[in-house]
Amino acid sequence: MDSFNTFHSLIKAVTLHAWKQETLEGYQGGINRFRSFCASNNIPISLPIPEWVLCAFAAQRAGTCSGSSVANDIFGLRAWHIANGAIWLGGTHLKYMLRSAVRLTPDSSKHPPRPPVSSEMLDVLHASLDNSIPLHACVLACADAVFWGQGRLGEFLPTSQSRFSPKFFPTPSSLRNLSSSGESLMCRLPWTKVAKEKGEDIFLGRQLGASDPISALLAHLVASPAILSAPHSSHLFTYDVGGGKLVSLTKRKFLLICNAVWNTHNMPHISRHCFRIGGTMELLLRNVPPHIVKVMGRWSSDSFLRYWCLLEHIAPLHAELLGPKLTPLLAHSLRSSSDP
Repeated sequence: MDSFNTFHSLIKAVTLHAWKQETLEGYQGGINRFRSFCASNNIPISLPIPEWVLCAFAAQRAGTCSGSSVANDIFGLRAWHIANGAIWLGGTHLKYMLRSAVRLTPDSSKHPPRPPVSSEMLDVLHASLDNSIPLHACVLACADAVFWGQGRLGEFLPTSQSRFSPKFFPTPSSLRNLSSSGESLMCRLPWTKVAKEKGEDIFLGRQLGASDPISALLAHLVASPAILSAPHSSHLFTYDVGGGKLVSLTKRKFLLICNAVWNTHNMPHISRHCFRIGGTMELLLRNVPPHIVKVMGRWSSDSFLRYWCLLEHIAPLHAELLGPKLTPLLAHSLRSSSDP
């Protein structure tokens, strides 16, 4: 029995590493809400939780918050089962309950589309910050890299300084030159939302104007040279606070600095998702073929199409002043030649 308990604890401790710490913290909120729901309705809690109890919990939450919030609470309960080696009993009925929760989302929980970051906003950021100051240089390098790399901010910056780990965030050794394209770089992200185990590469190409990610990264490394002393273990986006001491840039500090600048110029307040959206739109507006944008941004087809904002500007670049239609005879000839 002692061996069973020991291995059970070990398995649970190792399993918890399947999720990022901030994800587990978010899930814990859902578990706490479920405990309160059960306490107020005199429902005993034991694993596995019957599907009808899961459905009742989801039904009570539906209509009071967004469907995604309800789903996230259910995902937290599922993770709780997995971590404890319990069978998950959620099935078809729960699936339809979550679908209903999306349709019952109150208007107060619906948010307008997030404003994308634009290259003009990056220009303002560069004009307002001083890249000879380590913190400013770090912010500029991160902003340019996330924007032009169509990245997710959470793949570049931790939520707190203590949360940095080279297993999850890029280090100086994550950068490598592309001999075929001159000064452009590839940056290895060891952990991404999609490729949690293998990580993914993002392309950082030279750009005209102030927001060139290559120049910004070089300026950042010059401002905080101590970063290169531990290229495999130090965070790429740390900055020198004096005496060679390095501090990781966090998502919160990064967004505070960016929004403080943009607010003074009457530009929209942005969130962590706005850089990825903006980078994708910028490439489309600059007439980069959509299929290239998709590959560079590591987009799945559905989510890629969801972010085709500013259609009135993008569509003319790809669908205006098209050549003449194929004649019926030529179209028939092309079809015939393609037949096996």
